[in-house]
Amino acid sequence: MFLTSIGFQVSKAYSTIGLWVLFICSSMAQAEGLKIKSTVEGGIDAWTITPEKPKQVDGDFRDGNAYEDHIALDLPDADTKWSYRPVSLWVRFTSNLRLNANMEANFKMRADQLMGVHLDVAHVEWSPTPYWGLRAGVVNFNTNWCRTYDLDSPWIAEPDAFCRRNDNMRINNAAPGLQAYTNTVLGDFQMQAIMGIYRPMLFSYETKEFGFNYRKLRENFQYLSNEKISAAVNFLNLQTGTQLRLGVMRSEQAGMYVPRLIQDDRARRNSIDNYYLGVDTYLHPRLRLRYSASQYASRDYYDDLLVLQGRDDFQSLELIYDWKSSDLWALGWSRINQLASVDDAANSVKFDDYYKVLVLSSFISWRHQWGSGLHSVMQWTHALQTNGYFGKRSSGSGDALGVRFGYQY
Repeated sequence: MFLTSIGFQVSKAYSTIGLWVLFICSSMAQAEGLKIKSTVEGGIDAWTITPEKPKQVDGDFRDGNAYEDHIALDLPDADTKWSYRPVSLWVRFTSNLRLNANMEANFKMRADQLMGVHLDVAHVEWSPTPYWGLRAGVVNFNTNWCRTYDLDSPWIAEPDAFCRRNDNMRINNAAPGLQAYTNTVLGDFQMQAIMGIYRPMLFSYETKEFGFNYRKLRENFQYLSNEKISAAVNFLNLQTGTQLRLGVMRSEQAGMYVPRLIQDDRARRNSIDNYYLGVDTYLHPRLRLRYSASQYASRDYYDDLLVLQGRDDFQSLELIYDWKSSDLWALGWSRINQLASVDDAANSVKFDDYYKVLVLSSFISWRHQWGSGLHSVMQWTHALQTNGYFGKRSSGSGDALGVRFGYQY
C-alpha cells in the first residue's frame, strides 16, 4: 500500500525535529493551560491517466525518450516523490498554539505521493506589535500561493505549476531559516512585506537540492552548500477582498564530484532567480479569478565557467464559482514554457536550443461538501506538449481524471 513507506520516510532527521518542536511546544502550552488548535485532513485519491507512463530504465535520465516525453506533460503521475500509484492515501496535519500574547508556534506536515512525508512548517513566531514580527524554524518562503493546507481548495492538483510539480515545490516550498515581516495599512489596502534568509541543509532538511539537475547527478557528487534569500509583498484591498502578491527568491547551491571519475566530474555551482506575481479578485460575489505568472532564470557553472542557462516561464488562470454553500466549480488553464542553452567549451558543445518544451493544460473541477467533515473533489485535466530536445522530443497529449474523498477533523 501507498503508506507502507511512511515508516521509513518519517525517520528522516527533519521530520523527527519537526515532531520534537511540536511536542515541546505542546508541553509548554499544556503546562501553561493554553489551548492548541489542530486540524487533521486525510483521504484517498484515485486517478485514471491516459496514456500510461512508460517504465523508466534504471539510471536512464536521457531527455528525448518516451519516459521523459510523458513526464513533460505534468500530469499527476509525472514526478512524484514516492512511486506513483493510481490509488493513494494522503494526510495533512496543522497545529497552532499561542504561547503568550506575543508568541505562537505553528506546525504543518503532510504525507502524499507528490512530496512523500514532508515537514512544511515548524516555526515559532514572535510579534511584539501588530506592525512587525519574526519567524524562526522551518519557514514557508511565502513568495507564491499554494493551497496545500486550505480546507476549501477546489483542486486535487492545482493549475499553478509552483504547487503541483515536485521540482518546483522542492525549491520554493520551505526551509530552516529566519524571516521578518511588517504590516501596514495604506488607505483601503493592507500591506505585508516579508524578507527571509534560509539554509535548507540545516538539520538534514533538504540535503540533495541542486536546481533541476539533481536527478542527473551521479552518486559521487557531494552537496556542499545551499543558501536562499527571499522577499515578498502582499496587498489586500479591505473593501473588495482583492489580493496581490509579488515575490522573488535567489537560490545558490554548490557541490563537487569526489572522486572525479570522468571528464564531466567537475565542481558545480547553481544559481536560480525566481519571480512570482499573483492576483486574486472577485468578478462577482460568487465568482473569483486567480492569475499567476512566474519565471525561473537558472545558471549552472562547471569549474566556475557558465555552461548551462535556462529560463522557465509559467502562467496559470483560474475561475472559481461558488455555486452554493456545498459546491464549488473551477476552471483552470496553465502554460509552461521551458528553454535551455548549453555552451560547454571544455567538451566543444554548444547548443542554443538544447532543451525546449511547451505544455498547455486545461482543468475542470467540482468540489462537494457532504457534511460532517466529508468532502469530494472530481477533476479532469488535459495536457498538450510540443517542441523538443535536439528535435528528439515527440509532441504528445494526455488526460487525467481524478476523484478525491477526504475527511476533515
